[in-house]
Amino acid sequence: MRSLLRTYFRAALLIACILGPVLLQAQDAGVRRQVPHTAAQKALVGWEFSTDGESWSQVSVPHSWNAIDGHSDSYYRGKGRYRTSIDIREAGKPAYLIFEGAAQAASVLVNGSLAGSHKGGYTAFPVDISALTAKGRNRIEVICDNTEDLELIPVSSDFNKNGGLHNPVWLFQPRGAHFSPQEYGLYRLHVEQTQVCDSLACARVRAFVVGSGKVTLRVRDASGKTVFKETRPACGEYESSFSIGRPHLWNGLADPYLYTVELSIGSDKAAAEMGFRYFSLSRDGGFFLNGRSYPLRGVCMHQDLDGKASALTYEDYEADYRTIRELGCNFLRLAHYPHNDYAFRLCDRLGIIVQTEIPWVNICGRRATEAYFDNIHSQMREMIGNLYNHPSIVFWGMWNELDKWGNKEKFQGQLDEARVVSETARLYAYAKSLDPGRLVGLTDDSLFKREGYTSLTGDFYSENRYYGWYYDYGDFSGLTSGMTKVREMMGQANLSEYGVGINPFCHTWKEEDIRRYRDDSRHVEEYGNRFHESYARQIAAMPWLGFTSIWVMFDFPVASRREGYLDSSDGVEYIDNPSRLYLNDKGLVTRDRKTRKDVFYLYKSWWNHSEETVYITGRRLLRRPSGPEFTLTVYSNAPSLRLLQDGVEIARMESSGEETGVVWKFPGLSIGPGGSVFTAVSPSGLSDSVRFEAL
Repeated sequence: MRSLLRTYFRAALLIACILGPVLLQAQDAGVRRQVPHTAAQKALVGWEFSTDGESWSQVSVPHSWNAIDGHSDSYYRGKGRYRTSIDIREAGKPAYLIFEGAAQAASVLVNGSLAGSHKGGYTAFPVDISALTAKGRNRIEVICDNTEDLELIPVSSDFNKNGGLHNPVWLFQPRGAHFSPQEYGLYRLHVEQTQVCDSLACARVRAFVVGSGKVTLRVRDASGKTVFKETRPACGEYESSFSIGRPHLWNGLADPYLYTVELSIGSDKAAAEMGFRYFSLSRDGGFFLNGRSYPLRGVCMHQDLDGKASALTYEDYEADYRTIRELGCNFLRLAHYPHNDYAFRLCDRLGIIVQTEIPWVNICGRRATEAYFDNIHSQMREMIGNLYNHPSIVFWGMWNELDKWGNKEKFQGQLDEARVVSETARLYAYAKSLDPGRLVGLTDDSLFKREGYTSLTGDFYSENRYYGWYYDYGDFSGLTSGMTKVREMMGQANLSEYGVGINPFCHTWKEEDIRRYRDDSRHVEEYGNRFHESYARQIAAMPWLGFTSIWVMFDFPVASRREGYLDSSDGVEYIDNPSRLYLNDKGLVTRDRKTRKDVFYLYKSWWNHSEETVYITGRRLLRRPSGPEFTLTVYSNAPSLRLLQDGVEIARMESSGEETGVVWKFPGLSIGPGGSVFTAVSPSGLSDSVRFEAL
C-alpha cells in the first residue's frame, strides 16, 4: 500500500514540478492582473501613520506598526492611526472602502464622521461611505487597535497579535447598477459546487444586485473559451445555475485546472476563478481527491516576514510560495487565522490543498461572554464569505488547542469543557449552513482527553503532537500510538502540528549533547534532525493519516519566548546570541528566509521527486575531533549514493534501507588531523560536499 501511495504521490509531483516554473510565472502575472477584484477598484495610496495623532510619517499599505518591535519581548499594543484622501466623482453615489484586513479592531471615519467599525484582524470587510462623501477630495481616517480584548479572538496565542492595515485597502466606486460587496464577500459572488464527478460538474452562482438591469453570467475555461453563457434581468438577490459535461477537474499539484466565472451588469463586472473537484476523508484510506487516494503532506504557515511582520506584499507571497513549491508539499495549514486572499490565489494556481481557520485559539473559560462567541461566529462568517470560491480550500477550522494551559484568571478563568462542546456544535452547524460542501473541523492537543471532547462535532479532527519536545524528552516513538488512539476515538486522524526547535547555528558532535535541553537555551540542529527523521518514518507507516503538517515553514516571532539563543559551530564553545530570542524556531527555514535548515532537505527529498536532491547534513558543524568515529547523514531521493572522502570512494549504498527512502546513514567515519572533504554522489552525477576541520 505504501509503495502504491508513494508512486502516485511521486507521479503527481513530477507533473507539477515539471510544469511548476512555467506555471508560477504565467499564473503570477494572471493573478496580479486580477488583484483588484474589479476594474472599478483602486488601491488606496498616500497613507500617513501616527500612534499619537500628532506626529505623522508616510507609509505604504500593507503596513504593521509591529514590523520591527514584534521581534522583542514587548511589542506595541495599542492604537495606531492612518489617514489618506480619496477623490469622489459625485456626492451621494455608491462608494465603498474594502479592507482586506485591519488588525485587530478598526474604526473608519470619513471627513471626521464614523462610517463603520470592525472587530477581527484577518478577514476582509466593506464599509459603505456613500452618505458621508462630498464631491472632490475626502479625508479617510482609520484607527486600528491591537489592545488586548477579551471579547475579540485571538485573546491568548503563541503568536504576536500585530496591529495595523496589514492587508490592502481598496476604493470601489461603481457606476450605476452593480454587485454589492456587502453580501457575498470580497469577490461579490459565490460559486457553489452542487455536484461534481468525472462526467458532470454543476454549480450555483449567487450575488446581490444593487439597482437593476440585465446580468450576464459567463463561464470560461483556462484557454478563455466560453463554455456557458446566460443573460437575464435581475434586481436584488441573484441566483443562477450552470453545468459542464466532462469537466476538466482541478487535480491538485498534477493539474490545478481553473475555470473563470464572470458576472456583468452595465459597466460592473465581478469574477472568480474556480476549480471543480470532489474529495472525501475516511478512517482507513485517508484523504481522496477526485476519487483517488491523495495523502496530504505539508507544512503550517504564519503570515509573517522579518522586518514586515504580517504586512506582506504580493512579491513577498510569490517568493515564499516559490519556496513552498520547491519543497514539493501538496498541503498547507494557513494558521491560526485566514491569510491574505492572495495566498489562496497562489494555492489555487499551484494545486495546493489548504486548511485555514479562524483565530479561536486556547481560550474558552467559564467567564466567557456572549459577545466573545458572537465574535467567533462573525469571524467564521467573514472567513467563509470572503474565501468561498477558492478551490484550494477544503478544510475550515473552528479552533486550535482549547485546553487548560491557555485558560488563566487574567483571561476567562478555568477551561469550560462543556461550553467548548456545546459551542463547537453550534459553530459547526453555522459554518455548514454557510458552506455545506467543505469539511469543517477542529484541532486538539490533548488526545481528546478533556471531558466530553470525544463527542465534539466535526467533519475532521486533527491533533497537535510533540513527542520528544514538549513531553517524552528524547523519545519520539509516541507519535504512532498517539495518532492510532485518535483514529480509534474520533473515527479518523490528521496530524496538524509536529515540530521541534532548531537553531541552525547551534551544533554538537557529542552524543550526550544531542538532546532537548530543559532550559531551552540550546536548540541543537542535530536533535531536530533526529526528531524529524523519526516522525517522517512513522508518518510513512501511517498512510491512513488524512493530512499532516509540520509546525512550521518559517520561524516567526513570539514576544514571550526566550529560547534557542546559544550558538555553537563546534559543540565546545557556546555563544549567547540575543537575536535568537523571542522566536519560535521550529521552522524549516529561518525567518529572514536566508537559511534552510537541514530538515528542509529531508522533506524536499521525500516530497519533490521531480528534482533530484543530494544534501549532506551537519554542514554547519565546522569542526569535529579527528579521533572518534561518526555517522554522516545524507538526505537524498537518488536511487543510490556513493560517498567519497578527499576524492576517494569509501562507501556505496543501493538504498537508504528505511521507510521514507531518503535518509542515508554512512557510519564509522573519521576525519584526519588536517580535516577532510566528504562528497555524496548520485548515479546522475549530482553531488554535495562538506569540509570538516579537526578540533
